[in-house]
Amino acid sequence: MRQPKIALNMSMVKFIMWEQGPDVTFRQVKESGISYFELSQVDMTDSFLEQVMEASEKYGVKVISTSCNYKPLFGSNAKGLDLERDLERIIEVNHRLGVKYVRDALIPKTCIHNEDGYYKAAEELNRYGKILLENGLKLYYHNHHFEFEKFHGKTGFEILVEHTDPRYVGFEPDVHWIQRAGENPVAWIKRLSGREELVHLKDYRICFPDGEPTPDIFHKEQCIQFAEIGEGNLDMKAIIQAAIDGGAVYLPIEQDQTYGLEPFDCVKTSVGHIREMGFSELL
Repeated sequence: MRQPKIALNMSMVKFIMWEQGPDVTFRQVKESGISYFELSQVDMTDSFLEQVMEASEKYGVKVISTSCNYKPLFGSNAKGLDLERDLERIIEVNHRLGVKYVRDALIPKTCIHNEDGYYKAAEELNRYGKILLENGLKLYYHNHHFEFEKFHGKTGFEILVEHTDPRYVGFEPDVHWIQRAGENPVAWIKRLSGREELVHLKDYRICFPDGEPTPDIFHKEQCIQFAEIGEGNLDMKAIIQAAIDGGAVYLPIEQDQTYGLEPFDCVKTSVGHIREMGFSELL
Protein backbone atom coordinates (compact mmCIF):
# COMPACT_ATOMS: atom_id res chain seq x y z
CA MET A 1 0.00 0.00 0.00
CA ARG A 2 1.32 3.44 -0.96
CA GLN A 3 2.07 5.58 2.08
CA PRO A 4 0.35 8.98 2.15
CA LYS A 5 2.37 12.13 2.64
CA ILE A 6 2.03 14.82 5.30
CA ALA A 7 1.16 18.21 3.80
CA LEU A 8 0.38 21.70 5.11
CA ASN A 9 -2.78 23.68 4.47
CA MET A 10 -2.18 27.34 3.68
CA SER A 11 -4.80 28.67 6.10
CA MET A 12 -2.33 28.05 8.93
CA VAL A 13 0.27 30.34 7.34
CA LYS A 14 -2.00 32.57 5.28
CA PHE A 15 -0.74 35.84 6.74
CA ILE A 16 2.83 34.89 5.85
CA MET A 17 1.72 34.04 2.32
CA TRP A 18 -0.35 37.24 1.96
CA GLU A 19 2.34 39.53 3.36
CA GLN A 20 5.60 37.90 2.22
CA GLY A 21 4.61 35.73 -0.73
CA PRO A 22 5.25 32.16 -1.93
CA ASP A 23 9.07 32.29 -1.84
CA VAL A 24 9.30 33.01 1.89
CA THR A 25 6.37 30.71 2.67
CA PHE A 26 7.63 27.68 0.73
CA ARG A 27 11.13 28.05 2.14
CA GLN A 28 9.73 27.80 5.65
CA VAL A 29 7.42 24.92 4.68
CA LYS A 30 10.45 22.94 3.55
CA GLU A 31 12.46 23.92 6.64
CA SER A 32 9.63 22.62 8.84
CA GLY A 33 10.00 19.15 7.28
CA ILE A 34 7.07 19.21 4.84
CA SER A 35 7.15 18.98 1.04
CA TYR A 36 3.46 19.19 0.10
CA PHE A 37 1.11 22.18 0.30
CA GLU A 38 -2.59 23.04 -0.11
CA LEU A 39 -3.42 26.47 -1.50
CA SER A 40 -6.45 28.16 0.08
CA GLN A 41 -7.89 31.59 0.91
CA VAL A 42 -5.95 33.31 -1.86
CA ASP A 43 -6.77 35.08 -5.12
CA MET A 44 -5.46 32.97 -8.01
CA THR A 45 -4.03 35.74 -10.16
CA ASP A 46 -1.59 34.94 -12.97
CA SER A 47 1.17 36.76 -11.09
CA PHE A 48 0.56 34.73 -7.94
CA LEU A 49 0.54 31.47 -9.88
CA GLU A 50 3.90 32.30 -11.43
CA GLN A 51 5.36 33.01 -7.99
CA VAL A 52 3.96 29.74 -6.66
CA MET A 53 5.45 27.69 -9.50
CA GLU A 54 8.84 29.36 -9.11
CA ALA A 55 8.91 28.81 -5.34
CA SER A 56 7.68 25.23 -5.76
CA GLU A 57 10.55 24.36 -8.06
CA LYS A 58 13.11 26.29 -6.00
CA TYR A 59 12.33 24.62 -2.66
CA GLY A 60 10.88 21.27 -3.72
CA VAL A 61 7.44 21.95 -2.25
CA LYS A 62 4.65 20.46 -4.36
CA VAL A 63 1.21 22.05 -4.49
CA ILE A 64 -1.31 19.22 -4.10
CA SER A 65 -4.66 21.00 -4.11
CA THR A 66 -6.46 24.27 -4.60
CA SER A 67 -9.59 25.56 -2.88
CA CYS A 68 -12.85 26.91 -4.14
CA ASN A 69 -16.42 27.44 -2.96
CA TYR A 70 -19.55 25.92 -4.44
CA LYS A 71 -21.18 29.20 -3.40
CA PRO A 72 -19.49 31.53 -0.91
CA LEU A 73 -20.74 31.38 2.67
CA PHE A 74 -19.35 34.79 3.59
CA GLY A 75 -20.46 36.82 0.58
CA SER A 76 -18.63 38.20 -2.40
CA ASN A 77 -15.63 39.34 -0.33
CA ALA A 78 -14.44 35.78 0.25
CA LYS A 79 -11.06 35.08 -1.32
CA GLY A 80 -10.73 32.48 -4.05
CA LEU A 81 -12.82 31.00 -6.84
CA ASP A 82 -16.40 29.76 -6.99
CA LEU A 83 -17.56 26.67 -8.88
CA GLU A 84 -20.69 28.33 -10.19
CA ARG A 85 -18.99 31.39 -11.69
CA ASP A 86 -15.31 30.45 -12.09
CA LEU A 87 -15.40 26.83 -13.28
CA GLU A 88 -13.29 27.41 -16.40
CA ARG A 89 -10.72 29.39 -14.40
CA ILE A 90 -10.56 26.64 -11.76
CA ILE A 91 -9.78 24.09 -14.46
CA GLU A 92 -7.18 26.40 -16.02
CA VAL A 93 -5.48 27.16 -12.69
CA ASN A 94 -5.20 23.51 -11.69
CA HIS A 95 -3.83 22.51 -15.08
CA ARG A 96 -1.21 25.25 -14.90
CA LEU A 97 -0.15 24.13 -11.44
CA GLY A 98 -0.27 20.44 -12.31
CA VAL A 99 -2.72 19.84 -9.47
CA LYS A 100 -5.63 17.39 -9.62
CA TYR A 101 -7.48 18.04 -6.34
CA VAL A 102 -10.05 20.85 -6.10
CA ARG A 103 -11.38 21.39 -2.57
CA ASP A 104 -14.77 22.89 -1.78
CA ALA A 105 -14.09 24.32 1.64
CA LEU A 106 -17.49 25.70 2.77
CA ILE A 107 -21.18 24.98 2.62
CA PRO A 108 -23.28 27.67 0.94
CA LYS A 109 -25.82 29.77 2.84
CA THR A 110 -28.55 27.74 1.12
CA CYS A 111 -27.73 24.82 3.46
CA ILE A 112 -28.10 26.69 6.74
CA HIS A 113 -31.09 25.23 8.64
CA ASN A 114 -32.26 23.85 5.30
CA GLU A 115 -32.47 20.12 4.61
CA ASP A 116 -33.42 20.69 0.98
CA GLY A 117 -30.32 22.86 0.61
CA TYR A 118 -28.11 19.84 1.29
CA TYR A 119 -29.90 17.72 -1.30
CA LYS A 120 -29.51 20.53 -3.83
CA ALA A 121 -25.83 20.94 -2.89
CA ALA A 122 -25.24 17.22 -3.40
CA GLU A 123 -26.85 17.45 -6.83
CA GLU A 124 -24.72 20.43 -7.79
CA LEU A 125 -21.50 18.89 -6.43
CA ASN A 126 -22.19 15.83 -8.58
CA ARG A 127 -22.62 18.04 -11.64
CA TYR A 128 -19.45 20.03 -11.03
CA GLY A 129 -17.50 16.93 -10.03
CA LYS A 130 -18.41 15.22 -13.30
CA ILE A 131 -17.18 18.22 -15.31
CA LEU A 132 -13.97 18.39 -13.31
CA LEU A 133 -13.36 14.66 -13.73
CA GLU A 134 -13.80 15.02 -17.48
CA ASN A 135 -10.96 17.56 -17.27
CA GLY A 136 -8.68 15.29 -15.24
CA LEU A 137 -9.49 16.81 -11.84
CA LYS A 138 -11.07 15.52 -8.63
CA LEU A 139 -13.60 17.45 -6.52
CA TYR A 140 -13.31 17.03 -2.74
CA TYR A 141 -15.55 18.45 -0.01
CA HIS A 142 -13.98 19.66 3.26
CA ASN A 143 -16.26 19.63 6.32
CA HIS A 144 -16.59 21.87 9.34
CA HIS A 145 -18.94 21.20 12.25
CA PHE A 146 -22.01 23.02 10.97
CA GLU A 147 -22.74 20.32 8.37
CA PHE A 148 -23.67 18.02 11.24
CA GLU A 149 -26.96 19.78 11.97
CA LYS A 150 -29.67 17.11 11.98
CA PHE A 151 -32.77 16.96 9.81
CA HIS A 152 -35.22 14.17 10.66
CA GLY A 153 -32.45 12.11 12.26
CA LYS A 154 -29.88 12.57 9.50
CA THR A 155 -27.09 15.15 9.43
CA GLY A 156 -26.42 17.46 6.54
CA PHE A 157 -23.03 15.81 6.11
CA GLU A 158 -24.66 12.39 5.82
CA ILE A 159 -26.94 13.78 3.12
CA LEU A 160 -23.91 15.02 1.17
CA VAL A 161 -22.10 11.70 1.54
CA GLU A 162 -25.08 9.53 0.65
CA HIS A 163 -26.30 11.63 -2.28
CA THR A 164 -23.05 12.34 -4.07
CA ASP A 165 -21.57 9.94 -6.60
CA PRO A 166 -18.20 8.51 -5.44
CA ARG A 167 -16.99 8.83 -9.02
CA TYR A 168 -17.42 12.59 -8.93
CA VAL A 169 -17.17 13.74 -5.31
CA GLY A 170 -14.68 12.81 -2.62
CA PHE A 171 -14.39 14.06 0.96
CA GLU A 172 -11.61 15.65 2.97
CA PRO A 173 -12.63 14.89 6.56
CA ASP A 174 -11.33 17.41 9.09
CA VAL A 175 -10.93 15.48 12.31
CA HIS A 176 -11.09 18.48 14.67
CA TRP A 177 -14.40 19.70 13.24
CA ILE A 178 -15.83 16.18 13.30
CA GLN A 179 -14.93 15.93 16.99
CA ARG A 180 -16.40 19.39 17.66
CA ALA A 181 -19.63 18.21 16.05
CA GLY A 182 -19.83 15.38 18.59
CA GLU A 183 -18.95 12.69 16.07
CA ASN A 184 -16.15 10.12 15.96
CA PRO A 185 -13.29 11.09 13.59
CA VAL A 186 -11.94 7.53 13.22
CA ALA A 187 -15.41 6.15 12.49
CA TRP A 188 -15.98 8.80 9.81
CA ILE A 189 -12.62 8.18 8.16
CA LYS A 190 -13.48 4.48 8.00
CA ARG A 191 -16.94 5.25 6.63
CA LEU A 192 -15.39 7.38 3.89
CA SER A 193 -12.80 4.75 2.98
CA GLY A 194 -11.99 5.02 -0.71
CA ARG A 195 -13.39 8.57 -0.89
CA GLU A 196 -10.93 10.30 1.44
CA GLU A 197 -7.68 10.73 -0.45
CA LEU A 198 -7.25 13.94 1.57
CA VAL A 199 -7.61 13.99 5.39
CA HIS A 200 -7.08 17.12 7.47
CA LEU A 201 -5.05 16.56 10.63
CA LYS A 202 -5.91 19.02 13.38
CA ASP A 203 -5.93 18.27 17.10
CA TYR A 204 -8.62 19.28 19.58
CA ARG A 205 -7.52 20.85 22.85
CA ILE A 206 -9.45 21.84 25.96
CA CYS A 207 -7.99 24.94 27.60
CA PHE A 208 -9.77 26.92 30.30
CA PRO A 209 -9.78 30.57 29.22
CA ASP A 210 -7.68 33.16 31.00
CA GLY A 211 -9.27 35.64 33.37
CA GLU A 212 -12.21 35.40 35.73
CA PRO A 213 -14.65 32.70 34.56
CA THR A 214 -18.14 33.86 33.61
CA PRO A 215 -21.37 31.89 33.14
CA ASP A 216 -20.67 31.99 29.39
CA ILE A 217 -18.24 29.15 29.99
CA PHE A 218 -21.26 26.82 30.00
CA HIS A 219 -22.79 28.20 26.82
CA LYS A 220 -19.97 29.07 24.43
CA GLU A 221 -17.02 27.13 23.04
CA GLN A 222 -14.56 29.09 25.17
CA CYS A 223 -12.60 26.03 26.31
CA ILE A 224 -12.06 24.53 22.86
CA GLN A 225 -8.87 25.27 20.94
CA PHE A 226 -7.24 24.14 17.73
CA ALA A 227 -4.05 22.32 18.65
CA GLU A 228 -0.79 21.04 17.23
CA ILE A 229 -0.85 17.34 16.38
CA GLY A 230 -0.21 15.45 19.62
CA GLU A 231 -0.97 18.45 21.85
CA GLY A 232 -4.70 17.79 22.14
CA ASN A 233 -7.18 15.10 23.13
CA LEU A 234 -7.66 13.26 19.83
CA ASP A 235 -6.17 9.82 19.25
CA MET A 236 -4.06 11.09 16.36
CA LYS A 237 -2.20 7.81 15.96
CA ALA A 238 -5.46 5.95 15.38
CA ILE A 239 -6.67 8.73 13.08
CA ILE A 240 -3.54 8.62 10.93
CA GLN A 241 -3.64 4.83 10.74
CA ALA A 242 -7.32 4.86 9.74
CA ALA A 243 -6.52 7.39 7.01
CA ILE A 244 -3.70 5.18 5.72
CA ASP A 245 -5.97 2.13 5.73
CA GLY A 246 -8.70 4.10 3.93
CA GLY A 247 -6.47 5.03 1.02
CA ALA A 248 -5.45 8.58 1.92
CA VAL A 249 -2.89 10.14 -0.43
CA TYR A 250 -2.16 13.35 1.51
CA LEU A 251 -2.64 14.29 5.17
CA PRO A 252 -2.55 18.10 5.40
CA ILE A 253 -1.89 19.65 8.80
CA GLU A 254 -4.17 22.57 9.59
CA GLN A 255 -4.40 24.69 12.74
CA ASP A 256 -6.83 27.56 12.32
CA GLN A 257 -5.38 29.57 15.22
CA THR A 258 -2.00 29.39 16.94
CA TYR A 259 -2.84 31.67 19.90
CA GLY A 260 0.15 33.98 19.64
CA LEU A 261 2.70 31.34 18.69
CA GLU A 262 4.61 31.53 15.42
CA PRO A 263 2.73 29.33 12.90
CA PHE A 264 5.81 27.49 11.67
CA ASP A 265 6.85 26.73 15.26
CA CYS A 266 3.47 25.02 15.62
CA VAL A 267 4.04 23.15 12.35
CA LYS A 268 7.39 21.87 13.63
CA THR A 269 5.74 20.73 16.87
CA SER A 270 3.16 18.77 14.88
CA VAL A 271 5.84 17.25 12.66
CA GLY A 272 7.86 16.24 15.72
CA HIS A 273 4.90 14.45 17.28
CA ILE A 274 4.08 12.70 14.00
CA ARG A 275 7.63 11.33 13.99
CA GLU A 276 7.30 10.24 17.63
CA MET A 277 4.09 8.36 16.75
CA GLY A 278 6.08 6.24 14.29
CA PHE A 279 5.00 7.89 11.05
CA SER A 280 8.34 9.35 9.89
CA GLU A 281 7.90 7.67 6.51
CA LEU A 282 4.93 9.97 5.81
CA LEU A 283 7.16 13.07 5.81
